Amino acid sequence: MKNLTKHSLWVTVIVLLLIQCAPPQEASDESTYSFTEGHIKVWNAAIDQIVELSDAMPVDMYNYKPSDSVRTFAEQLIHIGGSSVVIANLYLKDIPPPEDRPDMDVANMSKEEIMKFVITSLEQTGEIISSMSDQQLMEKIKSFGGNDMTRLEGLLTVHDHLTNHKAKANLYVRITGNKPPSYRYY
Repeated sequence: MKNLTKHSLWVTVIVLLLIQCAPPQEASDESTYSFTEGHIKVWNAAIDQIVELSDAMPVDMYNYKPSDSVRTFAEQLIHIGGSSVVIANLYLKDIPPPEDRPDMDVANMSKEEIMKFVITSLEQTGEIISSMSDQQLMEKIKSFGGNDMTRLEGLLTVHDHLTNHKAKANLYVRITGNKPPSYRYY
């Protein structure tokens, strides 16, 4: 019996060593996680929330702004769309902002024109996000401020920027006495 116990102990040790030294197994497609595949669902929900927010503000109040030093509601929407593409291109694809950006006469754009631009821009941003692999997201880049960061941190900055301006637009709806859409989780 004593020999059997020693034998079992040695077999266990050898098996554990073999497991430890074995090359890693490739993950099956079902167990592989992709950050961008998960994040794009949240991004698309944010697009839906922007559309609901735009519908909550009466069209005749699209040029409303709470003070002279800030954007109008329509300008907030345009900024959300346009800046999302610019920041995503810069941080995720190394494409600098265009030097000659066309001036948009937002005050004279219809709601349909504004929302077409916003939705198209946010969908383009989603395509940029979706094109990134987890490996690419770990690459080091420089922030606007010159700090080291990863592309993943850049991606999170894109979404944070959208959230910041979405919240401002939400407040405009509320300040004007209109009811903004309820926040919902993905």
